[in-house]
Amino acid sequence: MSSEMEPLLLAWSYFRRRKFQLCADLCTQMLEKSPYDQAAWILKARALTEMVYIDEIDVDQEGIAEMMLDENAIAQVPRPGTSLKLPGTNQTGGPSQAVRPITQAGRPITGFLRPSTQSGRPGHYYKLHHH
Repeated sequence: MSSEMEPLLLAWSYFRRRKFQLCADLCTQMLEKSPYDQAAWILKARALTEMVYIDEIDVDQEGIAEMMLDENAIAQVPRPGTSLKLPGTNQTGGPSQAVRPITQAGRPITGFLRPSTQSGRPGHYYKLHHH
């Protein structure tokens, strides 16, 4: 057995024992000596991939669920100055060409709403954002 083969066997041994960082480091050393060593490249890539995969699995599944729930809860609260109601649609959601819906401020909805009328209270937006 040649001495060149030994580091690769050692690296493979690290990989099989799930010591992926040691495996990747050893492959890096081998590649510094022979940059075109395909076996070292493949093993290093696999070790790094396994390390990432383990990191992903280590994330607590419940933690992911809680994050998703939190994001949903946040998404359900409209941010100030935004409206989910599209301009030019009536309350039932269907577009009405004949009658333009009226905002709470008493103005017909056109293509654009002034920020002050979006909340339904004139001046409300400016009090919040323009001191």
